[in-house]
Amino acid sequence: MIFKRKRYFYLLVLIVSASSSGSLLAQVAGYESAYPSAYLLGLSSTGVVSANPMGSIYGNTAFLSNQPKHILDGGVNGSYANPKTSPLYLSGAMYFSYSESLGFGFRGKPVFLRSFPTDERFSNYAFQGFVNWKWNESLSFALQLGPGVSGRIGGYSSYSWNLSASTAFQYGNFRLGMILESPGTYRFDKYLGSEKLKERLPERILVGLGYKITESIDLQLEGNRTFFERSHTSLNGGNQSFEYPVRTMYAGNIGLAIGKIESFQLITGFGREFRADSALKGFYTASLGFAGSIFPKELGEGYLYAFSLQRSGLSVPERDGAETRAALQIQIQFQ
Repeated sequence: MIFKRKRYFYLLVLIVSASSSGSLLAQVAGYESAYPSAYLLGLSSTGVVSANPMGSIYGNTAFLSNQPKHILDGGVNGSYANPKTSPLYLSGAMYFSYSESLGFGFRGKPVFLRSFPTDERFSNYAFQGFVNWKWNESLSFALQLGPGVSGRIGGYSSYSWNLSASTAFQYGNFRLGMILESPGTYRFDKYLGSEKLKERLPERILVGLGYKITESIDLQLEGNRTFFERSHTSLNGGNQSFEYPVRTMYAGNIGLAIGKIESFQLITGFGREFRADSALKGFYTASLGFAGSIFPKELGEGYLYAFSLQRSGLSVPERDGAETRAALQIQIQFQ
């Protein structure tokens, strides 16, 4: 009954918006950062300061400058709520280590996702080529560029360019990371069946600090700002800008990895996601997962896995957007 009422409400707002300058928040609310790998999901992490290739290949690829092996990676994730299951979201990447200071690759990953409630389902994917280079022993840079596409009720959008740049700094056990990202502008010609929708997704800046406490314990802190005030939507030619409260623009997380990826590693994280809906003052996540080698004695080194679970929206009812997420990732490293 709740969903039927919501559906009628959205249609009513759509009709009013098409003929006036009313708010379009009902149609476009729900930009949420995706966790494109199981390793990052387990840390509740964006990957901005992850030195492990299972996280950095989908996050800050500048950290791959210290990776001497080539990489093939694939994963799948989904979520459950309401009680419904989301589609399965796939991700994949490859990396070629060209020299000690230069590498390049390709990745396809979800950037923003929204699966629940069903009426607000949204996905945004980026398919990027990237190159990373080491400036010196401590400092590395990376550039990622490629087409992106979004999916909403009624089909997929036109493509747009997703551009991001990142840097990684490592000194001893300390490391710093930063990513600047512009997801692009997308056009839907048959949104909700017949409407024309154009939306510019918000830019983001992500920063992180990591510290390797011991050989088996790694701690990381991350934060990001999403520039919602620079996003806008045009429905049937009527432009709309958003006025989100400042509290919805910031998010962060803390993650801990215990153990070694070559054998077995426990990963856990706690984070705060942003939510465009101003009624949700804080949307918190808690994650738990594990990673390690796949039969190292039989298959040899370089076959890795990660599996993670996350509860998004602690103490928040599922009808308000809370969900349970799961992800699986397989990575092969070779020379």
